[in-house]
Amino acid sequence: MRPFFRLRVFSPTLADVASGPLASPSWVLAHLFLTAAFALPPCGLLALYAALADGPAEAPALRGLVLGVTGTGLVVPAVGVEVFAMPVIGGLYLDGVTGVAPALASIYRGPMTVVMIVGLIMLAVGAIDLAVAVWRSRSLPRWAGIALAIGLSLWLPLLPRPIRVLDGMLIGLGVWLAWGIWRKGAALSADDPHRGDAAMVPREARVGQARP
Repeated sequence: MRPFFRLRVFSPTLADVASGPLASPSWVLAHLFLTAAFALPPCGLLALYAALADGPAEAPALRGLVLGVTGTGLVVPAVGVEVFAMPVIGGLYLDGVTGVAPALASIYRGPMTVVMIVGLIMLAVGAIDLAVAVWRSRSLPRWAGIALAIGLSLWLPLLPRPIRVLDGMLIGLGVWLAWGIWRKGAALSADDPHRGDAAMVPREARVGQARP
């Protein structure tokens, strides 16, 4: 769906090459989907941590949660620029307002890209930590955790199109983790109908109640 083009941020013809794809409806639609996709990971990461918090892999799961949520937050601003600002600049350039051409290069060469790369690195490291936690837990599909970690680690807009497509498929395999989390929660609820009520009590209070 997303139009692919070779992004050369130091090229003097950047505006000529990029304005058409940036102003296209397919670019806007693809990046609206991307915006929605980046709104969901914090929810999934929290659910994954909750499923692993009571086991032996709580430490890497917590580290993965913090890094993953923080990394996602650092990537989202760049996604917002690409979905709301870049199409406007590209459209203006195509309409003959050539004075906006330096804006494209300035945005891509500026701090936005640095912040996004830092966020992607944090997201990748967090995904690897969560994959380690899933592997140690033995309660969720190990291969799904590895696939998700590889997919999130390779998510980089500058990679060739085939790798991007394969990367998206790997991330999509994370649905098996969601299925595993649901099954684990259903099994625990069946074994202990009052577990949900106990989970609402703060951990410190439960520890205090357990002491003589």
